[in-house]
Amino acid sequence: MIRRRGVRHVALLGAVILGGAILRFWRLGELALIGDESYYWLWSRHLDWAYFDHPAGVALLTWLSTTLGGPGETGIRWLNALLGVGCVFWVWTLGRRMLSREAGLFAALIVATGAPYLLTSRFVYTDALQLFLLLFNLYTFWRLVEQRPRPSWGISGAFALTLALLLNTKYNAYLYVLALGVAVLVDHRHLLGEARFWTSIGFASLGLLPVILWNAAHDWVSIRWQLSHLGFSLTGDHSLLGSAYHSLAYLTWPLVAVALLGLWRVRNPAERLLSLIALFLLLPVALSPANSPRNLSSGLVALVLLAGARLPKRLYNHRQVAVAVLFGLLAVATAVYGLGTIVALSGPSIWPQSSVVSDIRRDAAGWRHLGPELAAYPPPVYALDYSIASQIWYYSGQPAYTSWGQYQIWGIPDLHDVTIASLAYLSEDLVTDRLRQNFRSVSGPQHLTYDEWGATKQVHLWQANGSLVDQATFLQQFDFLNLLEADR
Repeated sequence: MIRRRGVRHVALLGAVILGGAILRFWRLGELALIGDESYYWLWSRHLDWAYFDHPAGVALLTWLSTTLGGPGETGIRWLNALLGVGCVFWVWTLGRRMLSREAGLFAALIVATGAPYLLTSRFVYTDALQLFLLLFNLYTFWRLVEQRPRPSWGISGAFALTLALLLNTKYNAYLYVLALGVAVLVDHRHLLGEARFWTSIGFASLGLLPVILWNAAHDWVSIRWQLSHLGFSLTGDHSLLGSAYHSLAYLTWPLVAVALLGLWRVRNPAERLLSLIALFLLLPVALSPANSPRNLSSGLVALVLLAGARLPKRLYNHRQVAVAVLFGLLAVATAVYGLGTIVALSGPSIWPQSSVVSDIRRDAAGWRHLGPELAAYPPPVYALDYSIASQIWYYSGQPAYTSWGQYQIWGIPDLHDVTIASLAYLSEDLVTDRLRQNFRSVSGPQHLTYDEWGATKQVHLWQANGSLVDQATFLQQFDFLNLLEADR
């Protein structure tokens, strides 16, 4: 009987992983690259130890993906999608080890079908790589905790390697390290006396070197920008209620409901560890005026695991049946929103979906046609919107520049005569007036418009000749955030 349950459990896990893979790879290259993806693709063409706004992990991932899979959209995305499938396996492995088989399988189902995890797997953000390494590292940490009287060198080495790599994904990985440190002090102080644990910490800390050395060579620009970013809001006025609604619409309500069921599970060391990770990864993002719900997805996994720990192992009474039904309904609703999100990427749909889908379609629309048209305009091209400079570069085959810090680090050529590109949401009157104040002659804007996947892309183009100001003044005057603030 026990063996039969084990076989059934493995079969269910296989179905979950297969379903997650299908949702991630189905028509993977259909949409053109969105802004984040093309930006990281550009990083992979300029490999470095770190970059203006992130460590180098996603650049190396994209470089390896395109080296093995080719330079097209699918070639850029396939390895990231594969890591997303790997996250399904690791969350199951972790849940089974730390909590129960039921918790692991439930969390795997949510990660396999949840809208934010599908989006970060299908499009190259920094999140799939980070979540894969975080889950892998947390598994090795828990093995260190379990192995007594002393951890093995194999597990210690795996912990060190995955943590070193994790430190090179996103800066919020450092908050995860703090959560581990608190957990050691609260529940696992025996590790403090283990030489192998300290050795692994020493090797893991070498993962900080690329970021430190790069920042030291660039006047600590990334660190300074991250600190200033803590108080930055692209959307203007910031309110916790507005951010909560934005997060709910992006993450989808069934997934948020599942995560809420994982709150206040601190009865044993495993639950306390997962609660600490959720606290350290979720609270700073939730309180930040940056209002970026995608950055909540990694922390939510810890709560999803904890929610799964509430699943009854047997259905002996009405209460246990009711709990099982509730979890089943939330899992189905999460999957419906996930499937609806995938369907809606191809065009407007009546399926329930994440609120970000329409923005993704609009971001991707038209570039395969716009790129060749933009290639006919005289270089250099300067993009007012940070996001489109790399898209222009990828689809036109010619360099495009913007005032974003990373482009300034790479170097921006003389902009005495320049083609200016902007998306339609910046006031063309404001841009035209500023251009006339900074150049001897200005023509435009011309409008290039395309409809695709139920979304419209319109790019405004100006030709400006004979700069009247130095380049630093121009970059400051035509910085996207400054223009956005003036437009308000």
